[in-house]
Amino acid sequence: MSKQIVNKSVSFNVLDPDQLEMKKYADKYPNFSGYIKRLIQRDMENGTKKAPATAVTNRSGATQQGFKSQNGAIKFVVEN
Repeated sequence: MSKQIVNKSVSFNVLDPDQLEMKKYADKYPNFSGYIKRLIQRDMENGTKKAPATAVTNRSGATQQGFKSQNGAIKFVVEN
């Protein structure tokens, strides 16, 4: 029986102190994929609703915010 695997990646900006702390915390888990799946499962079981991602300010000073639309597309809003 063959498997069909879909990969989703997570990026950490290690120059951002908050994201660096998250990366260090995540590094404690040798099975990162399993850890993330359990977080998703917990959200699903608790009925956690989708929320927009936290706004991020990029190097140019523009604020970016990404979220999924109802059809699953990812939309980014950039404000200068």
